[in-house]
Amino acid sequence: MRAPRSLSSVPLWTIKASFLASAKKISNREWTGVRYKPWAEECFLGLRGIGLKLLAWSWWRYSPEGTEVSGTFSFMRGNVLVLTICSTLWRISVDVVWPFLSLYVLALGGRYETIGMVMAVGNLAGMILYPLGGYIADYQGRIRVMGYMTYVFAFTFLIFVFASSWEWLAVGMFMQSLVTFYVPAMQALMADSLPPERRGIGFATTMAIPSAVGIASPMIGGWLIETYGIRAAMRGLYAAGFIAGLVVATLRLKFLKETVERPNQIEVSLRGAPRMLVTAYRSVLETIREASRPLLTLSLLVSACIFFVSIASPFWIVRAYEDVGISTQQWGTLMLITGAMNVILSIPAGGLVDRLSKKWVAGVCLLISAVPVLLFLTATTFLEILLLSIAGALTNTFLLPAIQTLFADMTPRSKRGRIMASIGGGGFWIMGGAWGSGVLTMISQTAGSLCSGYIYNYNRSLPWYILSAAMVALGLMFIALIEEPEEAEV
Repeated sequence: MRAPRSLSSVPLWTIKASFLASAKKISNREWTGVRYKPWAEECFLGLRGIGLKLLAWSWWRYSPEGTEVSGTFSFMRGNVLVLTICSTLWRISVDVVWPFLSLYVLALGGRYETIGMVMAVGNLAGMILYPLGGYIADYQGRIRVMGYMTYVFAFTFLIFVFASSWEWLAVGMFMQSLVTFYVPAMQALMADSLPPERRGIGFATTMAIPSAVGIASPMIGGWLIETYGIRAAMRGLYAAGFIAGLVVATLRLKFLKETVERPNQIEVSLRGAPRMLVTAYRSVLETIREASRPLLTLSLLVSACIFFVSIASPFWIVRAYEDVGISTQQWGTLMLITGAMNVILSIPAGGLVDRLSKKWVAGVCLLISAVPVLLFLTATTFLEILLLSIAGALTNTFLLPAIQTLFADMTPRSKRGRIMASIGGGGFWIMGGAWGSGVLTMISQTAGSLCSGYIYNYNRSLPWYILSAAMVALGLMFIALIEEPEEAEV
């Protein structure tokens, strides 16, 4: 049987030609029926021109003699490739609805406080079984828990399809988050499968590729909402997400390979689930006690970041839509452009993260991000919000790979699943959303989401004042308190 061809064997000119053809297709607007205003088209085409040069530079920078993609990208095979493909399918289906969930809550009779409650209910549900996911990942293996729970996750999309009130959206968020306890297994599998010396560019690349494919999803979602109304559009899009979820679950079960040396060390059964859950929670406490001080410090700082980002995250689009007058289609276009910036810069950013001090990269990015967050309150036009969003996207591109690499470098492989489920993982977009993937980070996300609606209703500017001040303080703390390991964990 013929061996599959790896990415490292693909000639560089083929990749560049493919990208140029895609860019040409985008610039000619052949892929949607959306008509842009001239200034929006000029802005996007100008961004595309700069992006092509930056992307070409990144390929040249990491490809010796300009002939082939070098061993720098040799990790893009096996588990990493399958996980990236699955993430790409998710991004297409999730990114098309997630930016507009707050407006969907309002459309189904919710209030500002309700938005925060719906988000908090989802986060709270995620915490219930998360320790179980990390425990199973380390003792039973990563693959089966990921595959089976992805099937269950897919069926939760149907709740959003048939929701008739915001209460049903809360039920959907609860059920969807309840089964995401497979995420620690997925994070552990990705960290296991990436070589330590390539984790920065590895995490960056595996985020850039899904972003590139799903880059137009928010704009398409915005256009559909403008055309068909938010209820009809969101129901149709969630139905498409259900189908995508079934495909992703099948791919994960069929093609992923186990990285745990001795899986099946515990017996998983429905009858033994309560006892196993108690054992998993005890394991969380033991993991926290045994975790190194630098790792605990990193987790606490990331949890604090997630808390403050969650205070503002549900209301970026609400403020832009209600106070500035941005349409859902314009918001989608804005996310398309910032997504393009992320895709273009992710690979060179990941390469720089591997070469520089991770804590300094994270700290400086947090300090810089405070500026566009504060200036968002003064924005009155689409162009002003666009420029601020681009500035935020630039910092995010460097920030996330730095944080993920720090977690992976500090976490022993044998405990990676339990650590990710208890104190590790998670991430955030400064001018977007936050996600926790450990009990500690999810507690922070739940608290921030629950407070967000009440804070916004009290003062519609206060969430951004709080977030901006917090980013300054946390940026300084990252630089001063984080201790990077002398040798990264495998």
